Amino acid sequence: MILTSVLFLAVAAVPPGASAAGTPVRGTPAPAAASPAPSASPSPAPRHTLLVLPLEAAGTTTETWIGEIVADQLPRALGYLGVPAVGRAERLQAQEALEIPDVPLSRATSVRVAEALGAARLVTGTYAIEGEKVTLSLRLLDVARATLSAPLISAGPLEETMDILDRLAWDVALAGSSPPRRTREEFLAGRPKVPLDALRAYGRALSARDARVQVALLGRVMTAAPGFDAARVLLGRVLLAQREFSPAHRALARVPAASALSREARFLAGIALLELGRYREAARLYAAMAQEEPTPGTLNNYALAVLRDASPNSPKASDILRQALALEPESIDLAFNLAWALLAEDDAAGAAFQLKNLTQVVPLDKHTRVVLAWALRRAGRTAEADQQWQAVIALAPVYESLLNPDLSRRFERIQRSERPFELARESRSDAQVAAALYVKAQKLFDQGDAATALAEATRAAYLDPYSRPTHLLLARLHRKKGDGEKALNEFRMALWSEDDAGVRLEVAGLLKEMGRPADARAEAAKALALAPGNEAARKLAEPPQ
Repeated sequence: MILTSVLFLAVAAVPPGASAAGTPVRGTPAPAAASPAPSASPSPAPRHTLLVLPLEAAGTTTETWIGEIVADQLPRALGYLGVPAVGRAERLQAQEALEIPDVPLSRATSVRVAEALGAARLVTGTYAIEGEKVTLSLRLLDVARATLSAPLISAGPLEETMDILDRLAWDVALAGSSPPRRTREEFLAGRPKVPLDALRAYGRALSARDARVQVALLGRVMTAAPGFDAARVLLGRVLLAQREFSPAHRALARVPAASALSREARFLAGIALLELGRYREAARLYAAMAQEEPTPGTLNNYALAVLRDASPNSPKASDILRQALALEPESIDLAFNLAWALLAEDDAAGAAFQLKNLTQVVPLDKHTRVVLAWALRRAGRTAEADQQWQAVIALAPVYESLLNPDLSRRFERIQRSERPFELARESRSDAQVAAALYVKAQKLFDQGDAATALAEATRAAYLDPYSRPTHLLLARLHRKKGDGEKALNEFRMALWSEDDAGVRLEVAGLLKEMGRPADARAEAAKALALAPGNEAARKLAEPPQ
């Protein structure tokens, strides 16, 4: 176990007014019937206005943690001022989805991330250390206009890094289209005061890649600065990622209700409750949060808690998920969860309708295919269900044994943030998806990975059964594997769409390998008829002496 010591760390540094160990997280009443679904019709989630990237060092320094501190704390400070900014966790989630590593980004890649997240402005910059003095320099890039602001600069002693950062946050907020929602005095008074050693340890925890190192560093932070709630939230995230759900819940429960990070901590604590099977507590927590502000992630997780709790007084999970989809109509995860909820509520026809639409958007999603087959079967559409199950076998053979519906499976998708990032929907035809799979399979074959290439080519052939290149690739893959009959069948499919001397010659060679010389000569003769000058075909077509 990573965290035998974490229980002590999470309990030892409890800020004044926080709960004792084992007490439910703030906003989580004792288990009881779930609250009704929020009645207000939610409006679509607003665009973020700012994306903050880690600052880069202007010169050589050992204080490499400062860039990460700015990327983590500046969005929090801006949020406290009422300026919507992308949080560090959401930025990293987007980079992962876009397959962009957590490394310094080029200008073009930074803009790509900002556009994907709907951020209108990008905050970049540098920091410099001269002795005990630190200088932070920020610039704002207008993503649409590609214009860069004059630098915003603030400097001071290293131990005042948080104050320097907050002064810059105020300047960034003033540069926006709306005034800050707090006065400067209110803002500065409400921001955490963190000793330099604790701030340095927190920054190093942000940068660390090893969970054990992160936990140890965060323990030091909470001991030195028990009121710095960002450390507890980060600890909760680390523990959730390590599937240490009970310690995660206990750590997050100690963020006071009055904290600016209380809502973030409650949301994450709810994830821990869902993973622990404490569904009624999770339902109560997320219901309260949804009443305060119905965000897509909150409504989604509330619905999943209701679905699993199955209390007779609970609202319908599908109704809650429809509210979530009203906020994020393009969300694939929300649409899947709605279909899953409809199936669990015995509306198999409604579930099948949802899932059929989803297969056009995510044709390779294995869970979508499996659950669609289940929904069709439950709706009495057996022929369609059988046809869909062939897709499951072709696209996700690992699920072949799940022919009968099993709603105890945890296929539903817990959201890890209130406004989770998803790649934009891209509706492609089966033929377009198949073409991409074929290119991937051919590349894998060329690289010598025949087994993976065969799996990808098989999926491509299911989606586009008339693709000649795919059948040729499958024939060559089966031949390499030593499965002559399957290879012959695939070659025949390719020849059915277009006769070709080269392919006929490949078939002749395969037949000869299979110990069928007469058939090989007949096939070579057909190749020779198509290409009379082909010497290889002439030799194979010659009768034995």
